Amino acid sequence: MNRQETKTNDIAVLGAGLAGLAAGHRLNEMNSDFNIYEKSNFIGGHASTHKLGDFIFDDGPHVSFTKRPEIKKFLADSIDGDFIEHKSKVLNYWNGHWVKHPAQCFLYGLPTETIKNCLVDYINAYTSDSNTPQNYAEWCLQNLGKTFSEEFVFKYTKKYWTLHAKELSTDWIGPRIYPPSPEEVIKGALEPATNEYHYLSEFRYPTKGGFASYLNGLNTGNKINLNHEVTSIDIENKLLTFANGNQTNFNNLISSFPLPELIKLLSNVPENVKSAAKQLKCSSVALISLGVNRDVDWPEAHWIYFYDYDISFSRIHFPHLLSGHNSPPGTGSVQVETYYSDEMPLPEPEMIDRTIKDLIQTGILKKEDKILVSHQHNVKYANVIFDINRTRNLKIVTDYLNEIGIERCGRYGDWEYHWTDDSIVSGWDAVDRLYGKLK
Repeated sequence: MNRQETKTNDIAVLGAGLAGLAAGHRLNEMNSDFNIYEKSNFIGGHASTHKLGDFIFDDGPHVSFTKRPEIKKFLADSIDGDFIEHKSKVLNYWNGHWVKHPAQCFLYGLPTETIKNCLVDYINAYTSDSNTPQNYAEWCLQNLGKTFSEEFVFKYTKKYWTLHAKELSTDWIGPRIYPPSPEEVIKGALEPATNEYHYLSEFRYPTKGGFASYLNGLNTGNKINLNHEVTSIDIENKLLTFANGNQTNFNNLISSFPLPELIKLLSNVPENVKSAAKQLKCSSVALISLGVNRDVDWPEAHWIYFYDYDISFSRIHFPHLLSGHNSPPGTGSVQVETYYSDEMPLPEPEMIDRTIKDLIQTGILKKEDKILVSHQHNVKYANVIFDINRTRNLKIVTDYLNEIGIERCGRYGDWEYHWTDDSIVSGWDAVDRLYGKLK
């Protein structure tokens, strides 16, 4: 095979997802000599948007709910202010009951015995002396009580994270799980929901073009090389080799690749680093996208969490409720997430029929609904799993990458629980760190 040599880059950016594009955006603003290399034939990574017939689906439920003024402005400017601002509507499905989110604050309407046990256990936990929780299960028991933890949180944790709560650390929680006060729990058990406690109270979504429209603001100066899958990284000779036969030299490297994949591309990696990288856990997800010939009688929710083990999926959302331009007139759309990993495989390889069956069981779909389009997309890297050993293994890997001079960004490059604004900022920060070292 004849290899085509390209010019030397001062900086090579690996991956054209949200973080990689943000790095390229910052480099372009600085008039840097750089190129972005992406294995796919499209940009955006998990922030990409795809058409399925006349329906538009994002690669998962992506919205912008940042509180950072500078990111709000940046994203708004990227679509010329053409966005829809929603008041978020979130529901939970538990044993045939619909509960407002977060469920710990809205127990009203559940079976009396369930409410009683949740309240008694919550008060016992609240009034008991407690030590610093050593894992997520202990945090839940201390902050939510035994019954609620076992009936709700532990079940959802297994379905979403694919591990039991006792196998997870607590350093990812932040604002994501709401620890209620006694007043809030009791009020929510005695009367219908009125208050809002969810961290995501409102969000923005582009009017047209799906979530990927936000990528318009990440101007990279036409420096993106698609269909360039990296097959090896030679740090000593500063050389990238691609599956298409091309090679290119670089002086500096910024990677948004998942850390386990990045380590595989390097040679002469110490065994302890290889071992640590292999132990970094991440779930995969089967995304089932459905277009339906109905535009009425959908739940009053942008997305819904499902706790029951007999329901295959953990979360669904409705793209047509985010923007009317996501589905043709007279139709609706739903996208379903079923998470899996080595510890918890998919119930079956082809999930569309099972998903439709479970959607009918929960009342989301009707038996007479006509499915206009359907598609299953399996995503290898979905959620970074914050297992008990993550911090130790991550330090071993990142210490090594720092030593050989590779900057990282993005959810999988940083191995963090990044939201949209976090991913953008991580790309910008990677460039700033690099230039800080070069001064």
